[in-house]
Amino acid sequence: MDLIELKNVISTGSKPTLHMAHRGSKIAVVTPSIGDELAQQIKDIFIKELEINGDAIQEKYNVVGCNDEVIELADTKEYRTEIELITEAIKTPTKKFRFKPDNFDFFIYEFPSNVPDEEPVYAFRRTRKMKFLKKGFIGRLFTEGYFSDLELKDLIGVDDYIDFIIYKDEILILQHISFERILKLNNQFTELAKKVLSNKKFSEKIVGFDKLKEGALSNANYVKRLSKLGSDNNPTLFLEDLKATKNVSEEFNLEIRIDVEKDQIFYEDDSQLGNFINLMQDAYYHTLIGNKSGVDDRR
Repeated sequence: MDLIELKNVISTGSKPTLHMAHRGSKIAVVTPSIGDELAQQIKDIFIKELEINGDAIQEKYNVVGCNDEVIELADTKEYRTEIELITEAIKTPTKKFRFKPDNFDFFIYEFPSNVPDEEPVYAFRRTRKMKFLKKGFIGRLFTEGYFSDLELKDLIGVDDYIDFIIYKDEILILQHISFERILKLNNQFTELAKKVLSNKKFSEKIVGFDKLKEGALSNANYVKRLSKLGSDNNPTLFLEDLKATKNVSEEFNLEIRIDVEKDQIFYEDDSQLGNFINLMQDAYYHTLIGNKSGVDDRR
């Protein structure tokens, strides 16, 4: 994503709109009127984030996580359903809401494009719950030495960060976890993981596979790693040559029992779960120059 181009769009564009979203059985959006000062502050927040990340490396979004000093990119087509749930809610904001102000889950800053018929730019930020202020007090100290306490009721926390940006057909992800939580991708990860584990080769060759499957699907990290295997990977590769897999198990002390003659591998307890996930990811490796062994669980 071209951040210089995006900065120009925001800088020269008209006043942004603030949407406040609550996610219940469906997404409810409130679109309050905002003054020019707040509108400019929202612009400044956006531009500041673009400037901070102007030289950052941009890499393709990886469900397993990202490296430090890296921002991620995703294609909007891959998350069309999740995005449309939000944009459709924006089109029909509710006039009245029956939930408390501190139950807003995220804010959406909408920036009109300066190009005719082009979709607006959307920036997302999870709200900060201010429950830590429910006890005690907060106030303002004036120059005359007078301290005035402030009313804490119905406060909503807004900071100067942005979690991700939607511009044209790209998503720029600045906060990996917040992106997944705002779009509620956990359900998608689970469905993809189930699809991967539905491969018949697993149940045919892994003794105790049902227990393995149950353990994997109850662990959020393993679910995300499995969901990634549903595209261009072969998660059953380690089952095609159990002699080679046995050599890996012995070299890395995986303590996995393998019967090459019967063409079976045994899952015996949950302490082996991570090793089986690594095998599905083909995560064990040797370096070509230094001949070093290791595990890359981000594959």
